[in-house]
Amino acid sequence: MAQQEPLLSVHQLKAHFQSEDGLVKAVDGINFDVYQGETVCIVGESGCGKSVTAMSIMGLLPDTSKVEGEINLAGKDLTKLSKGNMRRIRGNELSMIFQEPMTSLNPVMTIGEQMTEVLLEHQAISKKQATKKSLELIKMVGIGRGEQIIKSYPHQLSGGMLQRVMIAIALACDPKMLIADEPTTALDVTIQAQVLNLLQDLKEETNMSMLLITHDLGVVAEVADRVVVMYAGKVVEQGTVEEIFANPKHPYTKGLLQAKPVLGSRKKKLYTIPGQVPKLVDLKPSCYFADRCEHCMKICTQQTPELKSDDSSEHKVACWLYENEVVHK
Repeated sequence: MAQQEPLLSVHQLKAHFQSEDGLVKAVDGINFDVYQGETVCIVGESGCGKSVTAMSIMGLLPDTSKVEGEINLAGKDLTKLSKGNMRRIRGNELSMIFQEPMTSLNPVMTIGEQMTEVLLEHQAISKKQATKKSLELIKMVGIGRGEQIIKSYPHQLSGGMLQRVMIAIALACDPKMLIADEPTTALDVTIQAQVLNLLQDLKEETNMSMLLITHDLGVVAEVADRVVVMYAGKVVEQGTVEEIFANPKHPYTKGLLQAKPVLGSRKKKLYTIPGQVPKLVDLKPSCYFADRCEHCMKICTQQTPELKSDDSSEHKVACWLYENEVVHK
C-alpha cells in the first residue's frame, strides 16, 4: 500500500476557533493518509478533535473558524478550492455520513426528494432517471419496499432505516472517499452490526476509501486497516490495526484498550482513564496527556513530543517514553 499515492493526504491540518476564553485549537497540526480501498479509523474520547477533522475535510466548518494546512484529495488541495468548486466535490467525489440521521435529513422533504436532489445536483440525468437510481440505492442498502420508502418522511422511519438511507444518499454519486462520523452511535447493537457489515460490503464492492470516526474500539477491530489515535487535537499514535491492538505504545492508547469490556472477564469495575481531556485553550508546550499519565516525567510537562517511528515501520507514537535521549527518572 505504501508504494502508491494516497487518495487522501492530510498534512499539518489545523482548525482553530475564537471563543470567549481564547483561541480553541480543536485540531492542531495533524498528519495522516488514506489509500485507495482502505479503511482508516480515527479514535479518541469526545472533545479530541475527531469530528472537527471530518468537518474540515468536508469544508463544512463555519466561516468563523480558521483552517490551515493541506487536505489533498486525488491530487486536489481542498483548502484552496472556492466554495462553488468544493460544493461540486462534496457529495460527488467526497461524501459523509453524519452522526445523527434524524437531524441530518430534512424533516419536511420525503426520502425520495432528498435522494433525487443529490443526484440531480451532481449528475446530468432526468428526474425520472434520478428516481429510478434512488430505488436502486434503497435496494442496495438492504431496505425493502423501496416505492413506499421514497414517499416517506424521516419521522416515519426507524433509526436503523434512516442510517441506511443516509448511506444510500452518501453513496449516490459513487464517491472515491466516504467519511463516516460515528455512524452507529444512536443504534442498538444488532442494527450497529448490520450497518457496519453493510458499509464493509459496499466498500469492497466499489473499492472506495473510508475514514471512520468512532470512540468504539470494537468497531475499530472489526473494520479498520489502519488506526489514528487522537487526543486533545493531536495525533498521539497511528499504525495498522494489528500494531495498535497487539502492541499499543502511547499510554493513552493503552488506557483506551484497557477500558474496553472483555467478554468473559470477571472484573467488578471497568477500567477508566483518570481525569479529563483538557480545555483546548491556551495550552502550553507539553504532552497534553501528562496530567493523566502514570509515566509522566519532567520533560512531559515542558515540551510537546513529535509523532515519529522508532524503526522503519508505519507505527508512529508521540511520547517521550520512546525518545532515546530522554533519561528516565
